[in-house]
Amino acid sequence: MAEHNFYAVGHGKKPGVYEKWADVQEQIKDFPQPVYKKFSTKEEAEEYVKVRRPERISLEVNEKADKFYAVARGKVVGIFTDYNEVKNHIADYPQPLYKKFEKLDEAKAYYKKYSNGEEDGNPKESKAHNTPTDNNEKEVKETENMEQKKEQTNKGPVFYAVAHGHKIGVFKTWEECQEATKDFKGAKFKKFDNEEDAKLFIENKNIKETEGRKRTHSPDDVTDGVEEKSAKKEAKANA
Repeated sequence: MAEHNFYAVGHGKKPGVYEKWADVQEQIKDFPQPVYKKFSTKEEAEEYVKVRRPERISLEVNEKADKFYAVARGKVVGIFTDYNEVKNHIADYPQPLYKKFEKLDEAKAYYKKYSNGEEDGNPKESKAHNTPTDNNEKEVKETENMEQKKEQTNKGPVFYAVAHGHKIGVFKTWEECQEATKDFKGAKFKKFDNEEDAKLFIENKNIKETEGRKRTHSPDDVTDGVEEKSAKKEAKANA
């Protein structure tokens, strides 16, 4: 007797439970960062979809604020200006998706893209959250010299976010940052003037990488996550 499977689409053009892989492909094709998984029972598939549905949508926001947080996937989705509020809305939510912006229209574009799949063009990302490219030896040495000089004259607080290194986290001195990234291939780190932005940088380190991946979908590889991963292509993307 042939195995009967159920495919849960948590985030796609039309979230729900499907019995045919062709139907799943239709829902996830060209949708940014689709989330789906294969189950052997309908009840499990329905629960997978249910826990990913937002409780409510909040799009009323103070347009004069100096920063905006777009929460595309969470218990409550929408645009917010308070990071503590954002943390409450994404706490315990499976695979939350959010980002900080300096402009409201960019935050709205991001929200529409990742919650509804609406592509209004690629919104310009907040400068504080651009993922740095892999640092080569020359760049590292130039950064070391620059940071050492800045630390000698800068009296304000400084936070170094290490998203990829021997040790992941936020450090308050350049020496600690060096220790966490020195000789680490593909180290990724960035300097911030406030701890909140530094933490956001680390939390969102994988979003841009995942967004850029294009792959062929196979029903035998449907796993819990943002698209099934081809080991070969993933290795290439992270090289």
